[in-house]
Amino acid sequence: MKVSLNKFLMVLFLGAVINYLNPAFAQSNVFPTNGNVGIGTSAPAAKLQVNGGISVNGYNPTGGVNNFRNAIQLISAHHAAIIYNPGQETQLMMGFHSNGSIYWGDNSKYTMTLSKAGQLGITALAVGGGLKSGSRMSVNGKIAAKEVEVTVNNWPDYVFRKDYELKPLSQVEKYIKENGHLPEIPKAEEVEADGLSLGEMDKLLLKKIEELTLHLIEKDRQVADLERRMQAMENDKNKPISD
Repeated sequence: MKVSLNKFLMVLFLGAVINYLNPAFAQSNVFPTNGNVGIGTSAPAAKLQVNGGISVNGYNPTGGVNNFRNAIQLISAHHAAIIYNPGQETQLMMGFHSNGSIYWGDNSKYTMTLSKAGQLGITALAVGGGLKSGSRMSVNGKIAAKEVEVTVNNWPDYVFRKDYELKPLSQVEKYIKENGHLPEIPKAEEVEADGLSLGEMDKLLLKKIEELTLHLIEKDRQVADLERRMQAMENDKNKPISD
């Protein structure tokens, strides 16, 4: 205890000497026996208040995680957070939940969460560039994936209903000649400028395949009927002429 007191008195003495010799290097520090500690301030409003930057060189005796040393630790039986500009409109927080999740947000909402299991929830994400208007995620580059699941509504099974009006091929041909693309399919210029929705495009392509299938079924029926007629004519031709 005597050694600690001597060190404390030495720090105060050196501070007083620096303040006397060169006031430009002087700081207002408070190290009371009881109460709040202030570094760079003589009126600390918390247990420890630092006016200025903090540099950590070393680590705590309590072990870290996954071979990372414990340089800064928050100890709480409940939730804890690091808050930027507390109480102001620009307030932001990084919160650590007792369930192991991390939360990032402002006064009204969380914009990012990271669970202890590594599940990331985020409001919007831009990779390699800015966020495209109306999008929750924009990637300026290549995406590699083994599987992509797209949720869509109104899958075009209705093409096979009896009340579906299938356009004759003559109308489809006329439309292609006038517009240069299939009905309901966007123009090349539109896709190049605005991109396309995978879900909506899959629906349209399937619809065209189903319509084409119905046309093929009809043509197959017509061919079979024509073959029957030709066979009947051939049979009639080969019949012996009776007296």
